[in-house]
Amino acid sequence: MSASPASLRPQRRPWIVLGAFLLALVIADHCGWLLVRGPDDMAAYHGARVRVRRIIDGNTIEVGVADRMHGRPYTLVRLWGVDAPRPAGTERRAEPLARAALERSVSLAAGRTVVLSLETHRTRGPMGQLLAHVRLAGGTTLNERLLAEGLARAHERWPHARLARYAEIERAARRKGLGVWKQQGDGVAR
Repeated sequence: MSASPASLRPQRRPWIVLGAFLLALVIADHCGWLLVRGPDDMAAYHGARVRVRRIIDGNTIEVGVADRMHGRPYTLVRLWGVDAPRPAGTERRAEPLARAALERSVSLAAGRTVVLSLETHRTRGPMGQLLAHVRLAGGTTLNERLLAEGLARAHERWPHARLARYAEIERAARRKGLGVWKQQGDGVAR
């Protein structure tokens, strides 16, 4: 007695669902959406002394280490835990102090050697950029300097080990009325 096509369908359904789920996991991993990025990022970047090739904006730098994940001769690094004002884009105006944040990052890090510090639970952002605390020659981080000067806000989107410290640095800048915390009569930071 042979099985009818209708009786085979229920048996195939779990395999199709499992296959779709595995495909979704592979895509999510490739996009950097999963919480855990492979240990290769930790081995390649954590504690690495790298030269800053270019400052993209107040949040992002380009370092002279090949990014094997994207097959590029450089790596884009997003500063962990900070959100600097965004520059103008194709459909948006520049946020206040975006240029100041960019220029300050250039003066502190462009062309210099820095040390990258990663978090083990997440090494990549949603756009595939490396997430790092960027230690400058003096021992402080670029992340902290931008916060202390009011040129960035502490960003809680992804929890990290320095979250409380960054929030305290932001509060100090806010109390002093620095950068984005300098208020005008209309209550808008300028």
